[in-house]
Parts: sequence; structure tokens; C-alpha cells
Amino acid sequence: MPTTAHAPDIDALAREDARRLRRELRRRRAALSDARLAEHNRAISGHLLKWLERWQPRCIGAYRGLRGEVDLTALTCALARRGTRIALPVMDTRRDGRMHFHEWHPEDRLCHNGFDIAEPCPGAPQVWRREMQVVLMPLVAFDRHGNRMGMGAGYYDRYFARRRFGIHRPRLIGVAHGLQQVEALPVQPWDVPLDAVVTETGWHVFPRHGQATATLQTPDND
Repeated sequence: MPTTAHAPDIDALAREDARRLRRELRRRRAALSDARLAEHNRAISGHLLKWLERWQPRCIGAYRGLRGEVDLTALTCALARRGTRIALPVMDTRRDGRMHFHEWHPEDRLCHNGFDIAEPCPGAPQVWRREMQVVLMPLVAFDRHGNRMGMGAGYYDRYFARRRFGIHRPRLIGVAHGLQQVEALPVQPWDVPLDAVVTETGWHVFPRHGQATATLQTPDND
């Protein structure tokens, strides 16, 4: 008796493609030398500082990353000392896959979460979504449409899924090495797109998705 052929699971195939792409781009990023990483960190921080000094947001969300991700430590220290309020993500230990932002100062000690990522220690004041004008986000890959691929756990997508901020919606800025750009990424309905990405070569600015608002003004597109 002949067996019945089963149609491929399209969602499963898409997930496997995403896993392969994520592994490959993480491999490329990990292959960057310490000297090249330092060069990229300086260039990217310079691009961001020039824009942030001009726009002067009162509060920005940033991150403390793993090796291979762009290091924003020097940038956030400089901004904090100039009076900008800095918030860093903290994993929610009570709700899986959730995070919050908490205030950070250069003199503060940092704790490490289950992914060995540094974050503000318990007791640091929480910073709400509507308080941040800019959020600087790490990523594994981005494409020319402003789509972002993260580590796969969905923390940022969940955090920004309900963007009911009105005029207070923060600018979402990806921070990446140029080698992390791809032509097109698989997109899911819950994925949150970026307003721009900054790499060592400069700015990649995208239209605001579904919103009739002005293009993000950067030193590169005046």
C-alpha cells in the first residue's frame, strides 16, 4: 500500500532557515579580531555621539553586550556624565521571555543574568517605555527594510510589541557591524522593525513603518 507524502511544514522550514542564518552571522561576528572590534566600536560610538549631541534626548535605552556585539560602554559613560539618563535592560526572572529597563550610572555595579549579560542589579529604579526617547538595540542581522534578527528569544519584540506611545514612541536604533547586513530577513507578524541602524560606515535610515512621519534626521542625511 503506497504511503502518503506529507507536505513540508513551512513554518518549521522557515525556523530552520533562520537558525542557520543566525549561526552563520554569529560565526562571522565572532571572527572579528579584537583590533577590528575596537575600531568598529570607536567609529559607531562616534556616529551615535554626533547625532545624540545634536538631538539631546533626556533618556536613552542602551545595552551591555557579549563579545562580538558593539560595545557601547564608553559612549554611555560619556552621555551619563553629560546628564543623559541611561537605562539598561534587565531580564524578568518571574516571567520567562520578558525584560524591563532600569536606570544605570557609570559608578553602579552590574550583575550578570542567566545569559552572562551584565545588567543593573536589583534595586535600580525602573525606567518606563514612554520615558525613553531613543533605544539602542543589539542584533544578529538586519536588512535593507529595517527588519531585525536578534538572538532568537524575542525579548525586544515582546517589550516593544504594543507601541502605544503616541508622540512619545522611542526611536529604535540598531547597532551592528556592517557584515551583519543581509538582503532580506524572514519576517514574522510580531517582529518589531527598526527606525535606523548604525554601523562602522555610518547610518542606514528606514521609513517609519505604517506611520506618516518625517524621516529620522542624522548627520549623514541632512
